[in-house]
Amino acid sequence: MLQKNIELNKINAFSNISEISLKKLGEIGSKITLKRNAILFFEKDVISKIYVIYSGKVSLFRINQNGQRRIIYILDEGEIINEVIFDDLPASISCEGFENSIILEFNKEKLLEIMKDDFVLTQNIMNSMGRKIRRLYRQIKNTIPMGMDKKIAAKLWKLSKDYGTNCCNSQCENHFDDCECKKWTRLDIKISVTYLADMLGSSRETVSREMTKLKNLNLIKWKENKKLVVNREALLKYYRDL
Repeated sequence: MLQKNIELNKINAFSNISEISLKKLGEIGSKITLKRNAILFFEKDVISKIYVIYSGKVSLFRINQNGQRRIIYILDEGEIINEVIFDDLPASISCEGFENSIILEFNKEKLLEIMKDDFVLTQNIMNSMGRKIRRLYRQIKNTIPMGMDKKIAAKLWKLSKDYGTNCCNSQCENHFDDCECKKWTRLDIKISVTYLADMLGSSRETVSREMTKLKNLNLIKWKENKKLVVNREALLKYYRDL
C-alpha cells in the first residue's frame, strides 16, 4: 500500500480518474527507489508489474547483436514505463535509472481490474502508449540517410525542446533588449558524449568528433558546470539543410 504523501493524481496516467480508482491504486501500489544506472528490468524478463515514474527519469534501451547499447527513450516523471506488457509477453526493452528516481509499481492484473471500471484511466494509458508510438515514428523518420553531424544536431534539438531552459534571465544586462543569451538553451539533464552515442547507435569517438564540429560552428557549447547549451534555431536550420 502506498503512503498518503504519494500524490497519484500528479501522474499523467492517473489524472482526472475517479476518487474510487485513486483509492484502489493506492491500495495495490508500492514504492521502490531506483538509483542512477541501476537496472529496473532487462529485455526478455517476464514482468507482472506496471511501473510508473513518480520522480526522476529512466532510460529505456536495447542491446544490438554486436553488444552495443541503443537508447530508445528517456522517460520523465509522471510517465508509465512499461504499459506494453499488457500483452502478456516478456519485456521487449531494458530499463535503468537515468538519475535517482522513485518508481511506483502496480500488479498488472489488479490494475486491469481497475481499468475495467474507469474508462478515463484506460484512455489515459492508451494515450501514453500512443505518445510512445509517435516518438518511434519520428525516430524511424530520422533514419533516412543523414550525416552523423546532422543526426546529433537533430537529437540535441529534440532534447533541448523536452529538457531545455532558455539561458536568458533577469540578471542579463540586455534582458529586455537584444540579449545574446536568448539564442541559447541550456540542457537541464546531464548528457555525456557516451550517452549520446548510445542514443544514436554510434561510437563515442565518432560522436565526439562531430560534437567538436558543431562546437566550432558555434551551434553548441559547454558551460563551466559541464552543462551543454545549444542554439536551437541554428541547430534546426543545420539538420534540416539536407
